[in-house]
Amino acid sequence: MDLTWLSISGVLIGIMIFAFKVGLGCGLASLSRREVLSIAAGYLVISLFMGMAIELLPESALAAALNAGVAVHFAVALLLVVLGVMTARNWNCQDHDISRKTFWALSMPCPACLAASFISCSFLAGLVEIDTWKIGLLVGLLFFFSIAAFSTALRSIKADPSSLGRSMIILGLFYILSILLIPAYINCQKISFLPPGSSAAEIIPSYLIILSLMALGFLVRRWGVCF
Repeated sequence: MDLTWLSISGVLIGIMIFAFKVGLGCGLASLSRREVLSIAAGYLVISLFMGMAIELLPESALAAALNAGVAVHFAVALLLVVLGVMTARNWNCQDHDISRKTFWALSMPCPACLAASFISCSFLAGLVEIDTWKIGLLVGLLFFFSIAAFSTALRSIKADPSSLGRSMIILGLFYILSILLIPAYINCQKISFLPPGSSAAEIIPSYLIILSLMALGFLVRRWGVCF
């Protein structure tokens, strides 16, 4: 099997997953077709710019962005949860639709998505020998058509605004869990769950995060968000 094409396929599937996230916000917020295409065109332009900038940005800048990625990822996750609760609660308790004011947390380019898009363009540039701007154009076109297709499919469901709120909450919690589980999975062969001689300073933060997630789930139900 040609591992190059397998790697390229993996990158393209990853881009489509991000496009689904964008389409999820656009589709469940019932945006007009023109608004959806405007957002999709924005991703096309951003991807094209990233393709052109691959050879201009130093590796140190990319390394600094990756080092700050966890903190940004966590901030985006909390924003999704908070706005998701507001969206679902306003609809369930007051019949007030604020989805057009909160959908941007899912659909607008966030630092995590931008970093992932740039890494995808850089990775593809190392696999195929074509101009980097063409790679950016390819990624942008994939974003454009995927966002348009996913948004159209989700609009046909005709879900209420609470569906958008629940989706934002679930995705935000998934982001938080990924921050916890992925590093643990990477290091699972190196450390045990409670290694001998572990100090309280090393153990307590993990349990505090788990308890915070449990408390957050209780508050979500308390605030009138139903799943």
